[in-house]
Amino acid sequence: MNPTIKSFTLVYGLTADPIHKGHEQVIHNSYTFAAQNDLLISEFILVPTFKPNLIAGKKQPRTAYKHRFAMCELTATELNKKFNYQVNVSDIEKKLFKKTGLKSFSFDTLTALDKANQLFILSADHFGGRWPKFRKWYCWQELVKKHGLLIHQRPGHTVNLTFIKSLKELNPDIFLIKNLPTVDISSTNLRQKLAKSVMPDKEHINKRVLNYINSNHLYQSII
Repeated sequence: MNPTIKSFTLVYGLTADPIHKGHEQVIHNSYTFAAQNDLLISEFILVPTFKPNLIAGKKQPRTAYKHRFAMCELTATELNKKFNYQVNVSDIEKKLFKKTGLKSFSFDTLTALDKANQLFILSADHFGGRWPKFRKWYCWQELVKKHGLLIHQRPGHTVNLTFIKSLKELNPDIFLIKNLPTVDISSTNLRQKLAKSVMPDKEHINKRVLNYINSNHLYQSII
């Protein structure tokens, strides 16, 4: 590896309730974008949330952390085997909660991970409109200064390019992924289908994850 080329650690926080093909597509798109733009990825870290601080009316995950973590591990193992990725799963938020007893902010999670050249993965819906939701995040400016961002497009959402430009003035490592495939599925939609005993489309959820869900009798009632 050329020592003058910066190598990034990608960090992807998610509730994984359950993890699905939309999440997998984010991973694929991250590697594709990196290859297209001569960026090196040393590691891709999935961070299942433990006790996150939430905004925009979102709710805490209801499924036990051990199950959400296990489903992430199943997904990472398969992706690494099939595509030779370097995807790992971190329990850093669980460790932080055990240490502090406090819900996690993304800034705290990234600080605790303490990896070199971290790029935090977020979806475009945090960066749209005149007043993007990202401005409400805890220590958002400090987060951007210390860690770069890899912003993924999401169906039906556009970004405020003026705001993106202002972020790049704080840190040049702000990247916007556009025109790559997306999977229009949500964890909420999957939970609703599973609660009604409706088999999800194979394009929406990993077979090994679905087998795990069925074996552990998860999502048998609507949450």
